[in-house]
Amino acid sequence: MERQPIMDLGIENTLTSAVEAWARFTQWLSEYAPVHADALNPPATEEQIEQAESRMGVSLPLELRQILMINNGTTARNRTLSGNSFYDARGGGDYSPFPSYNVFNDVELTCSLYTGNRTASVSMQEPGSRYEYWKQGWIPAFTTKEGHSGLFLDCSAGADPAPVYAYGEDSFPDLAFSSLAEYLSAVGNALEGIRPFTVMGRGAPHLPSVRDGLLAW
Repeated sequence: MERQPIMDLGIENTLTSAVEAWARFTQWLSEYAPVHADALNPPATEEQIEQAESRMGVSLPLELRQILMINNGTTARNRTLSGNSFYDARGGGDYSPFPSYNVFNDVELTCSLYTGNRTASVSMQEPGSRYEYWKQGWIPAFTTKEGHSGLFLDCSAGADPAPVYAYGEDSFPDLAFSSLAEYLSAVGNALEGIRPFTVMGRGAPHLPSVRDGLLAW
């Protein structure tokens, strides 16, 4: 199936907020990948977010909070192929609608991953060393199903918006996008055929395809 634009491809959209970029993404899913649109969770509540922030000991970045209060992550957590058929994103063998197999984490998973990583970081840190495996304020917003790689928002220095870093199990984090809005805009541009998805111009460019109402990168 060909990628379908929801806006004029002759004009690249300059999106000024994560909310606008998210609306663009979910509108595209609703029109061209409805199964993945159905896999988006209902909004997170203020209470859920406040409880998570209390456990984490840090506030979520504003952009992420705004998106979670629209859709609290997605049930599409894995990318699984069975022969040539895609599993239903709402079922057990599902996969993520984001590039690089990254899952959009709900509040509870974000909190669990963050607290687990911080605990591991503290236990691993050698006396006198400034190296930290996982710094306070690194919020894992998107992860692979194994949880060992993905994208985190760095609010450790109080930047607003928080920059987005790509991380892996065996590599140091790299700056990927200046903000969550920029990341979502890059995804939207690829969906609409404006520009292939890349991380800071590095790596192979990605353009998605759709099959049976599911988006694949």
